[in-house]
Amino acid sequence: MDKFRPPGKTPSPKPPSPISQSLQSHTDRGTLFQFSRRALVFWGFLLLAPWLVVALVVLKATRSAARVEAPVVTPSDGYVQHCRPGPWGDLQYTKILVEPPDEFISAQALEPEPIRWVFKGYTAERLHELWAAAGLSGAQIHELESPGRIETTPDAIIVKPSADFVLNLSTPARTRIYTVLSLFTENPNQNEPFRFNTDTVDEWFSNSDLDPSTIALVKRMIYRRGSSALFSDHDVVLPRLASSEDRLRLMTTLARKSTLLVKLRVSPSSDIPMLTRYWGHGARSKDIEPFLQSVSHNPKGTTIDIIHLLPRFARARLFTYPQPVDHPDDINHDCHWSAFNFLNDPPDERFADADFVKRSIEHDYAPVSGQPSFGDVLVLVRPNGEVIHSCVYIADDIVFTKNGASKVMPWILMKLSDVIAFYPADPPLTVQDFRRKDQY
Repeated sequence: MDKFRPPGKTPSPKPPSPISQSLQSHTDRGTLFQFSRRALVFWGFLLLAPWLVVALVVLKATRSAARVEAPVVTPSDGYVQHCRPGPWGDLQYTKILVEPPDEFISAQALEPEPIRWVFKGYTAERLHELWAAAGLSGAQIHELESPGRIETTPDAIIVKPSADFVLNLSTPARTRIYTVLSLFTENPNQNEPFRFNTDTVDEWFSNSDLDPSTIALVKRMIYRRGSSALFSDHDVVLPRLASSEDRLRLMTTLARKSTLLVKLRVSPSSDIPMLTRYWGHGARSKDIEPFLQSVSHNPKGTTIDIIHLLPRFARARLFTYPQPVDHPDDINHDCHWSAFNFLNDPPDERFADADFVKRSIEHDYAPVSGQPSFGDVLVLVRPNGEVIHSCVYIADDIVFTKNGASKVMPWILMKLSDVIAFYPADPPLTVQDFRRKDQY
C-alpha cells in the first residue's frame, strides 16, 4: 500500500539487442577461397547456432526475472456467472485461485516474530476503553495491563500479549482490536494481513495439503472485513508446526488470491462497433476491431478471454507475480504504478514515485462524475483526502489491481467491492474516478 494525499485538494485524490554477423570471403597470400552456396549455408548455420541458443537462454532468463506466472490456478466456484449488460458486451466470469511459487516465500518469513501491538498516540486510559469496547474480560484486561506486557514510548504504547492470549481471543474482540492496529504501519500483520475474498473460508484452504489440525487452528483466528476473510496471526501458528515444509505450505496457502477469469461472448449478432469503442480506446481500435470482427463470424458464437482485449501492459502481467531480482526499484511497483501505467507501453517508471502520481492526477487526469469506462483509474480515498489504493476499471464491477508492492501480490482481476473490503473501512472509504484527458 502506498498512501499519499494529493496536494492542493480537499478530499479529492490525487497515476536482444540483435546480433548481426556477416560471412566474408578471405584471402591468403593472394589466394581467394570460394564456397558453394550449400556449403556457405551449412557453415553459416554452424557458426550462428551456438549464439542463437545463448540468445534464447538469455531472453528466457530475462523474462523470467521480470515476471513469474502463477504455478497454481485451480477452479474456485466451478461455475460461470454473468455480468450486467453494458457497452462492454456479454461478459461472463469464473472464480479461480492463484498462489505464488514456493521460492517466493523467504526463509525469514517462515520464522515467527515476537508479538507486538503498537498503538500510536494512545494513552493508558484510551487503551483501557478499547479493551472494554472489544468485550475483553476483567482477567484478560488485567493480563494485558500487567507491567511485563506494557511498554510506553513518547508517541505510542506497545502491548506484548502472549501467544495463548492471542489464540484465545474471541472473533469480535480480534476484529475490534485488529481494526485499530491496522491503522498503524508499525503493525504489519494487521496493516497488511493475509486476505482472501470469499463467501466461505473453506475455499481458501481447498486442495492445500495442509493438515486438518493446522487449518482448524488458523480458522480460529480468522476475522472479517466486509466480504474478505483476514488472518494476521501466523506468528502464533508457525511455532506449532513440526517442519519447515509444513510452514512453507501454510505461508504459500495463506498467500493465495481469489481472482476472476473473465470472458467475452461474441456472435454474429454482436454490436462490433460498440464493442470496439468500449475496448479499443484511441489507436487500439485498429487492432481490436479486426479481431472482434473475425471471431464474430462463427455462426455459433465465440467466447474469448478478455486478456486479448487489454493493453499490452496489463496483458503481459495479468495472473503473474513480479520477481525483482535484478531490479531493486521494482519494490515500488505497487498499486499506483500498476494503475497509472495501464495504458502505457512501455511503463513510465516515474509512477513509482508518489509525488509524481499526485502531479499527474492534477495535470493529466480529469474527474469523472458519471459511469466509469474501460481504463479509468479508481482511487480509494479516506475522508481526509488520503489515497489508500488505486486500480483500473474494466467493466461492470470488475477492476484490474495489484494489492501492494510485495512480490507475492500478483496482478489480478477482482470485484471492486472485494477490493474495497481489503482496506480499513473505519472511517468509510470513498471511490473516486479519474480519466486520462487524452481518453476523452
